[in-house]
Amino acid sequence: MILSKFKYDLYQKTATIIEKRVLALGLAGLVFLPALASQRAFADGLFQENIQGSIAGRNVELFVRINPPVLTTQTQQDAFVQLRLFEGNNQTIRYTTFVMEISKVTGSGEDVLMAPDAFHTESGLLTLKIQPQEGPVQVLATREAILDAWKADLGGTINIKGPVLLDGGLYHFRIDVIGVDSAKELLPPDQVRTFDTYLSVGDVITQDVQYQGKTYPATIISYYDKVKDFKFDANTKTYSWSMPFNWDIKRIKSATSMFVHEEVRIPKSFEGVGDAMTFDASVNGRPITGGMLSLDPFTDENNLILHFLVNKNEILRLEQQVPATAREMEFAFSPASNGSKQQTSGEIATDTGGMLVLLNWTPGQLAANRNATLDLEFYDAFSGNKVTDDVTYDLRTFGPDGSQVHSLAGQVAKDGSDSQTMMFPEDAAYRIEVDVKGVTAAGQQSLDLTRNGIARGTVVIPEFPAGAIAVVAGALGSMIMFHRLARKTLA
Repeated sequence: MILSKFKYDLYQKTATIIEKRVLALGLAGLVFLPALASQRAFADGLFQENIQGSIAGRNVELFVRINPPVLTTQTQQDAFVQLRLFEGNNQTIRYTTFVMEISKVTGSGEDVLMAPDAFHTESGLLTLKIQPQEGPVQVLATREAILDAWKADLGGTINIKGPVLLDGGLYHFRIDVIGVDSAKELLPPDQVRTFDTYLSVGDVITQDVQYQGKTYPATIISYYDKVKDFKFDANTKTYSWSMPFNWDIKRIKSATSMFVHEEVRIPKSFEGVGDAMTFDASVNGRPITGGMLSLDPFTDENNLILHFLVNKNEILRLEQQVPATAREMEFAFSPASNGSKQQTSGEIATDTGGMLVLLNWTPGQLAANRNATLDLEFYDAFSGNKVTDDVTYDLRTFGPDGSQVHSLAGQVAKDGSDSQTMMFPEDAAYRIEVDVKGVTAAGQQSLDLTRNGIARGTVVIPEFPAGAIAVVAGALGSMIMFHRLARKTLA
C-alpha cells in the first residue's frame, strides 16, 4: 500500500509518541487488522451498507449511511455521512480513527477537494455534516492531541464546509481505517484497509421543447456528470444530450465497478411521447434494451420517468465501438416505431444498478383470473454472475390507476432463486416492483445492503412474456464470457 505524505508523517509522528508512552506506561502492542472480507461501498443512489470483516479474530462490520439518500442541485442542502465500526454482537468499537480524502470525479480523472486528513471518534460513531458552499474546505473541529486528528464532538459529529457536494456529478470518498480501540495507537501501515465510496449529486436541467405549437418541459437529472448539448428533434420526437466521459480503456478496466444513471421526466400531456409505452433508446449510437432502460409511468402522476442504467459491463462493450477521440457519453431516445407494443418485462434492473432480476412466467400465455407462476432469478449487475446467496425482497404489483394489486413482503429467494403464484383480475398493463432489501451470505447474520434498490417492470395481460430465463441467461452468459468482473466499488 502506498501512503500519502500526510499519512506517512502521521504514522511517523504517532509512532514516536507511542514509543515513548509504551516505555513509560507499559501500554499493550498495536492492534492488527486482517484484510476485510469485502471493501465495496455504496453505488450510485445507494444510501447505506454494511461491510463485513474482522479485527484480531473479532467479527466486525463497517456501517456507512448517507442522509438524505438522494441529492440534486435543485434541492441543495446539508448532507450527513455516518460511519460506524461494530462487532458481530452489534457493539460499537470505540476510539476509531479514519483518514479520509474527498474528490470530484471528472471526465479526465479526479479533482481533490479535501486532501487526506485524519478524523477520530471516541464513541465509535462518526458523522460528517457537510455544508456545500464555494471556497476551500474548512473542518470545524479541534485536533486530538496525540494523533493530530480532527476530534468528533460528544455526539460524534464533525462539520465540514466547502465545495463538497456543491455541483452535480460523482464524488469519491476514500476512507482508510487506521486505528481502533485506542486513541494512542494506530494499525501498522501494511494493515490499513481502504474503503472507496461514491456519492452522486444529480445535475438537474429543465428545458422547454416545442412541438406543433405547444411547449413541453423536459427535465434531465444526470447522476454522473453535467448535462451538455441538450437537443430535441421535433420531426422524430427524439431527445438527446451528452455528458463528459473518459473512455480510456485502462481506466475503465481498472475501476472495480462503474455505473452511470440518467433520469428523464417528460409530461404525460405530451401526446405520443409522455403517454408512450415503449421507446427506442441508445448510448453513443448503440441501441439499448432490457435492464438498461427502465420506464416508470406510475411514480409521478404528471410525468413519465425514464431511467438509463449503464453498468461497467455495458460501458466496456460500448468502448469497443466508440471512436478513439470520444470524450463524451451520448444519450438519445424517442417513442418506438409504429407497431411496437408494450411487453411483459423479462429482465429488470434495480434503480441503484446493483441487481438484475430475471422474470419468467408460466404458463407462457398470461390471462386474467388465472393463476400464473412467476420465477425470479437474481444476478449481480456489476459482474453478471448469478447471486448464490439468499436475497430478501418485497414484491408488489399495481394496476393502471396505481392501485396496489399484490403486496408480498419479506420474501426470501434461496440461493438467488424464488417463485410466486399470482393472479391478475383483468386485462391491463400492470406495474411490477421487486424491492431488494438485502443479501445474506452463508454464515453471516446481517444483511449485505450494497445491492439494495427497486427494480420496476411491466406485466401485460393477456400477452406472451417477452423474456424467458433461458433466453436472457444465454445473453448474460455471453456478457460474462466477454469480461468477468470483480465487484467492489463504484468509480
